[in-house]
Amino acid sequence: MNDAQLIASAEMSPCVGVCKKDQTTGWCFGCGRTDSEISQWQGYDEQELAEVKDQLIIRVQQTMQRRRAERGANRRSRRA
Repeated sequence: MNDAQLIASAEMSPCVGVCKKDQTTGWCFGCGRTDSEISQWQGYDEQELAEVKDQLIIRVQQTMQRRRAERGANRRSRRA
């Protein structure tokens, strides 16, 4: 792969610069990928990329919903 191809591939990364992993799922809070998916991203073929991309929005949404629910439960227990 030449430099132009590497740059083009990097620009297609779903990274949003929020690089912190959820300890429960192992998914990044920003993009929803696992450490393995992040490190292998540049080597994925089109089908592999599509399969992972289909899951990312769902993962981020699920993680945020769970975290909001946990925070809400923590707030309620402090008031009691």
